[in-house]
Amino acid sequence: MGHTATILVIHVKGQNERKVFIEKQLARTGMPYHFIEDGNISDLTPGILDRYFIDNGKEDTIKRKCPAASCAYKHILALKYIIDNDMPGALIFEDDLKIKKNFNHIFEQSMKECRQNHADEPFMINYEESSLLLVPRSQRRKGQVLYKATRDRFAGCLYISRKAAEVMIRDLMENKTEFTSDRFHNHLIEKGIITYYWSYPCTACQCSCDGSMPTMIPTRPRPFKRLKWFYKKTYKHLLYLLR
Repeated sequence: MGHTATILVIHVKGQNERKVFIEKQLARTGMPYHFIEDGNISDLTPGILDRYFIDNGKEDTIKRKCPAASCAYKHILALKYIIDNDMPGALIFEDDLKIKKNFNHIFEQSMKECRQNHADEPFMINYEESSLLLVPRSQRRKGQVLYKATRDRFAGCLYISRKAAEVMIRDLMENKTEFTSDRFHNHLIEKGIITYYWSYPCTACQCSCDGSMPTMIPTRPRPFKRLKWFYKKTYKHLLYLLR
């Protein structure tokens, strides 16, 4: 194997079926991994909520003991893990992530591009197609896998450099956030303090997005989600092929 990294897994302690599922995905990568299990809803003390989150005055505010706040806090703990362990960066997987056969190859190519072109930037790379946001065909270049992006495309499969982790924690300590992890990434992109890349091709998808696994964050019921996902995915791939 070429380039490797530690995978930090966002996981709710006690969700054993998800743990078994993601461990099978992790085994396919051959990379070392660590579960981020602290930060369950029961761990969200008033001190933690006040340290990192802002009450936006809405019913769905993240500054409360809820699944969205727990997930966001686990992502914060992953950033701190990178910094505290003096890591050059790490992959972040959410525990419903399904990886494709090309994951290791695309990851190694992306790290090669980073070493050559982006080593000094606080950067993040998103590898997933869960949002069905893709690189348009007109922008794709042979042999290139990283494309600079102006928005996040969910937080289920990321590489975060140490410099990016430091910038993100600094911003949280100075300003706190009212956002979930993916919206927080968008906020940082808009501020111009991190550089964000999409991989093409995509190498992973969250099962809670394609309907093959229920989400841990309550949403409105979506009947026939897997069938709708299939048709939407087919349409989006065709659409981006024509752009």
